[in-house]
Amino acid sequence: MTELLSAQIKPIVFWEGFPACGLLLKEVVRHFGNDLVIMATRPAVPFENLEALLEHKIIWLENADDIWERRSEFSDRNFVVHTGWNHKGWLQFDQYVKRKNNAKVVVVVDNNFKKNIRQFLGAFYFRLVLKNYFDAVFVPGREGQKLMRFLGMQANKIYVGNYGAYEKIYKDTHAIEHRNNEFLYVGQLNKRKSVDILIEAFKAYRKTGGRWNLRILGSGELANLCEGDGIIFEGFTQPHKVVEKMNQAKVFLLISREDHWGTVVCEAAACGMNLITTETVGATMDIVRNNINGIVLDAISAQCLIDAFNYYEQLDENLLINGSKVSKGIAQGYDSYSYYTAFMKIMYDLKSRK
Repeated sequence: MTELLSAQIKPIVFWEGFPACGLLLKEVVRHFGNDLVIMATRPAVPFENLEALLEHKIIWLENADDIWERRSEFSDRNFVVHTGWNHKGWLQFDQYVKRKNNAKVVVVVDNNFKKNIRQFLGAFYFRLVLKNYFDAVFVPGREGQKLMRFLGMQANKIYVGNYGAYEKIYKDTHAIEHRNNEFLYVGQLNKRKSVDILIEAFKAYRKTGGRWNLRILGSGELANLCEGDGIIFEGFTQPHKVVEKMNQAKVFLLISREDHWGTVVCEAAACGMNLITTETVGATMDIVRNNINGIVLDAISAQCLIDAFNYYEQLDENLLINGSKVSKGIAQGYDSYSYYTAFMKIMYDLKSRK
């Protein structure tokens, strides 16, 4: 029945700032072929050979709202998946294809539940206005589920699996016991990502006899801090090089003061890394099993991070190996096949639901 149903579907997917995890669409591309339209705006961080890897054309928009001016080109679409609800052009397009084709509309949301004033006010706006635009919500994990339930979306209209790590790129190629004694950070170099605390903690760790190194891949306003004993700074790096470095290091860090899901945590897990994260990173709840394949810091502080550094330096190799296995197992639930399964389940449910 799913095959018969999907034969009637003409999907369009829009991804703002098309990221590396957009390659999770690969199995959806395989299933729908040329019946699938993929649109995106350019990512802030360029990704080499993206369309070649996806094996599908991406229609690049200069501005997300340009969809409304081009609506006649895509007026046959009856299944819409797009990121966010801040673009008026997409909200107009949603209503246009709903009226014309009885289209089903799925909004992608990657925010976490923060219990702040903005989200409390947003709950009123979502219930009164936005809720009627969307037939379902697609979120990365449990933090997104919590947020959308709080905003007022029914539980049976919230689906998990939008983010993850594309398995043909992010994979384990070196056994963790043969890797360097090294911590790895990949990302923006700013205070939101707690890079200031990372550098402070690592320097203190080395001054008290710590022997592991810290490798940093990224760019940003705090790049000038990324120097000192045991620190290896390499700047911005393309994904295939990131994977290489992930397979040379043992422990990945993301200790953001504020973040969304943090796909890089899943990518590191897929490469078999142990993890150090914080509760403010959305992926923590889904990917990290505290004290098994990672450490979730009690607080975002230099001392908590120093303790985590020392813990991993002294950790029994068998426990490190077990953590690597657990990371890889969890990451398998966030690959392109899992994305495809979730995509098809949403499609089936919405087209079957009366």
